[in-house]
Amino acid sequence: MYSKIKLHLATISSEARSNSTLSNSSTMPLRMAEVQQYKMEDGYVLAQSASHFLAHLEMFEYEASKECRIGFSIIEPAFLFCANLQTNSCYLCYRPAGNYYKKMDTGKHQQFLLTLRPDWLFHQSNYQPELADLTAHYCKNGNQARTLPPCYIAGKLFNRLKRMGRRIDNLNTDAEGYIFINECIRQYCDGLSSGKVSDYRSEKIAALNNFITMNFATSVVNDLTEMASLFCVSERTLARLAKMAFGIPIHEQVISVRMKFAFNQLSTTNKPIFEIARLSGYTDPHYFSKAFKKYHGTSPKQIERPHKRSLTYSS
Repeated sequence: MYSKIKLHLATISSEARSNSTLSNSSTMPLRMAEVQQYKMEDGYVLAQSASHFLAHLEMFEYEASKECRIGFSIIEPAFLFCANLQTNSCYLCYRPAGNYYKKMDTGKHQQFLLTLRPDWLFHQSNYQPELADLTAHYCKNGNQARTLPPCYIAGKLFNRLKRMGRRIDNLNTDAEGYIFINECIRQYCDGLSSGKVSDYRSEKIAALNNFITMNFATSVVNDLTEMASLFCVSERTLARLAKMAFGIPIHEQVISVRMKFAFNQLSTTNKPIFEIARLSGYTDPHYFSKAFKKYHGTSPKQIERPHKRSLTYSS
């Protein structure tokens, strides 16, 4: 992989290896990295970079005495894993090609960035459902940026990178580079699934619950592919969200909502059964009756209707 980030800064100096003179100014020199120093408005940015076939690694160090902005370009659409040591935060994002700005806070800062190989990330999303929201978004809205929620594990990843940076001379040929990149994504996904981003999941779950409640009688709830597209997730992720929301698969939840609605209609209104079947999402009254009996253990005709109760009271 190669870098897809171009800083809008003047390069002061560049060296091939970080075990050279320039790398001595780094608090975390990486033996396998090339080093560049850039001049910004109020200081310098030291950038170390190394390529692996799965990702391009860049580590940025800077110190600023006042807030400023740095402009940069993303030359091709990119999936980026970003880790900030000062905030202990990591996030995964997609950015289309274009010009961007980043606010640089005062003080000393260290951040590393992995520009990930897209086909590898898509493959990983088959095993890490937490990634599917991002890859599905790319397929549907590739011209729009997207960011997954943060996890607060940057400190652990920086420690791992620091140990690796002391030992290896070539990121691409050493197995430790492969392990490190995979570990970054695995730990981030573990963080997403362990409740550290419960607000994000809660929003998705609440939205799914509301969608089923409002649309149980429509055909869209029978089409998992369309529903997954509406929620910008994969079918696998949608199934996982449903399991968290309802404790059962989506189709079972739809049946449950339909059957409870139908029972309420039968016991509180005098609407004919064929109309209640239609209102419950069934075009075939006979199929509705079979489904109702399977769920409630009795047929729709055996449910006491309001008009029958009124006749009983009047007699």
